[in-house]
Amino acid sequence: MDLNSAEDSGIVRIGFALALVVICLGIGFHYALNRSLTKVNDSLTGGFLILEHVDSILDDLDRLSLNQRAFLGTGDERFSQDVVESVMEIERHMDSLQQIARKGARLRQPIDNLARAIDWALDSLGKSNELEQTSGAAVAIALLDNDESLEDAKEVAQRLRRQATDRVFDRVQTERKMKAILDVLF
Repeated sequence: MDLNSAEDSGIVRIGFALALVVICLGIGFHYALNRSLTKVNDSLTGGFLILEHVDSILDDLDRLSLNQRAFLGTGDERFSQDVVESVMEIERHMDSLQQIARKGARLRQPIDNLARAIDWALDSLGKSNELEQTSGAAVAIALLDNDESLEDAKEVAQRLRRQATDRVFDRVQTERKMKAILDVLF
């Protein structure tokens, strides 16, 4: 065996093989870390979208309640237009939430629960309009005072907000553990 020939040297071959293994492991760890960070980013983005829509729904429900009471009390068409705009905004945000729910099964049931609660609240407001036409504004306002559907919808929205926030924190915590494992290996 000629020691001057690097091609024949077993030490060079082993060194080359070890260098190749280290490079492959580095690429693998880099891929795993990028994948982990991408999951966290997607989860945060999705969670913030849900929070944004839920917050808007809560604001619109408050506005809807106030404008409906003002419309029933005064009969001013301006408040009626505000009621319609609030309903349209709520429906727009619910459509967006339901599109998000189609992508992930975890929040599908809470979003469906919110949709049912909102439908119930909007039906109740429609009944108050009908009652105002047949029995007068005082009776319609009394119905709204005794109706819990808007408050129930707000509670369901708050629960969805908490679940979305918890989901984001769970994902961050899980991926943080993965990063800690990868840090130990480096």
